[in-house]
Amino acid sequence: MIDFLIKSSICLTTFLVFYYLILEREKTHQFNRFYLLLSIVISFILPFLTFEIIKIIPAVEEVQTITSIPVAFETTTETIDYTPLVLWSIYGLITFVFLIRFGKNIWKLVSKSKSNPIVKYKNAELVLVDEKTLPHTFLNSIFINSEDYNQRNIEDELYTHELVHVNQKHTLDILFIELLKSIFWFNPILIFYKKAIQLNHEFLADGKVVESHNNVPFYQSLLLQKGNGHQTIYLASNLNYLVTKKRLIMMTKNTPKTIAALKKVAVIPILAGLIYFFCVEIVAQEKKYLLKITIQKIMLLLMRHPKQIKKQTKTI
Repeated sequence: MIDFLIKSSICLTTFLVFYYLILEREKTHQFNRFYLLLSIVISFILPFLTFEIIKIIPAVEEVQTITSIPVAFETTTETIDYTPLVLWSIYGLITFVFLIRFGKNIWKLVSKSKSNPIVKYKNAELVLVDEKTLPHTFLNSIFINSEDYNQRNIEDELYTHELVHVNQKHTLDILFIELLKSIFWFNPILIFYKKAIQLNHEFLADGKVVESHNNVPFYQSLLLQKGNGHQTIYLASNLNYLVTKKRLIMMTKNTPKTIAALKKVAVIPILAGLIYFFCVEIVAQEKKYLLKITIQKIMLLLMRHPKQIKKQTKTI
């Protein structure tokens, strides 16, 4: 188990560092989305894979004489170590608490969507809530304030933004990473993965808004205006998530296709290196002719077939 945790953590860290240094600042958001998700899956699979490379060693001939050796047996008293049981019990208890919390937050959003008025909007459902909140998405439900909806205070850009989360099923990514966080709660690397995944979701949604409405300055000011002082929903895709310099810059950035392709291909050496380092095992295999002869057998052979023994010793 310790070996798995160390190897998977090294893989996760390597993939994430590569993402931050090479991929995050480029406009390859669809690729980045699947890169982040697949890098997590691969990191948990690699520790279980083994590829053997057989290395042949020159043959060695050995002659051994076997004699009877007295063996002394010692009686030992077996002691039971309860440390693993205690550690697994603590881990199971904490994991159970986090899974309960995870399920409870899902149920809150599901029950909220069922207990409030719903308006069909394209291929999504608008859930009208009384609380003052910014639009946020969970599965195919977009939660918006009922007063803002009735007074038409919600800009078209915000609807477009949330529809991207619905159409591309970003909630599934968040549920996936949150489930892993509940199971591997002791691994802080997954926290950074969730932040990277959510920010990439916002890049995808922002890109669609810019493409559809073609008014970058207005949308940027709208984000800065709406994205301050509002609480981020735990399992939902949020309009105001990390309205930072990164999102504002990304809207006006263009990545040449050649550079994008080169950076995508650069993932292959990273993956190959991790596979070689963790999965490739060199197995030494030697062809050894081992001749086991006992003293008693030699004496019997000499007495019965002296001539044959002389011929055999010459050939050896």
